[in-house]
Amino acid sequence: MPTATIISVLNVLSGAVALLISYYAYKNNRLVGSILLRYISWGFLLLGVSLFLQAGTENIVAATAIDALRVRGEELVAFLVYTALQLIAYAIFAWGYGLSFFSRATSKNGAIPSVLAGTTSLATVAKKLLDASVFALAVYLGSQFAIVVLLFLIVYHGARVFSHTHSNLSLMVLFGFVLIFVAHVITLAAAVTLGATLNLVGNTIEFCGFVSLLFFLYWSARVVS
Repeated sequence: MPTATIISVLNVLSGAVALLISYYAYKNNRLVGSILLRYISWGFLLLGVSLFLQAGTENIVAATAIDALRVRGEELVAFLVYTALQLIAYAIFAWGYGLSFFSRATSKNGAIPSVLAGTTSLATVAKKLLDASVFALAVYLGSQFAIVVLLFLIVYHGARVFSHTHSNLSLMVLFGFVLIFVAHVITLAAAVTLGATLNLVGNTIEFCGFVSLLFFLYWSARVVS
């Protein structure tokens, strides 16, 4: 089976699992009233939609994101829509984890990473941005990098939440997000190196992260109910 077909099938399956995660997070939130579960439910709803869009885009343009990066044509623009939705979804997760941690800290009683500018002259950058394909490439890679940064923040806050709660649920959710973080680091590396195999590995690990989250939330719902 071609790599592109495998990735498309993985995205469809991941989208279905993401929607199930959204449902069980919503169900658990109604039982226990968790801020984090509320944001996980919203975020995975968006993530599920974005993954279905990704699979649909791959079938319509008959290419994966890595193929589009190689060609740098109109196909790449099509991939920006689902990437934007994923960026919003992971921002929701990060916000939810932040609220969850700081609400716990408040009841019991920031450093922002700087990005160094490159040495390329402004004139050269301006000329390159006039090329639509280069601009689309920059937006896509920038979005993937932003997703990795957001996932790092999610894992960081998840570790802090677990250090305060020591609950099995927070540990399980953290484990799932660690897998998703590793997956997106590999996917970013695949986008930079145009590695089709790396892209497949990243998508596979992301799917495993989704399945682990679904299992943990499903198990938690059965225990609580």
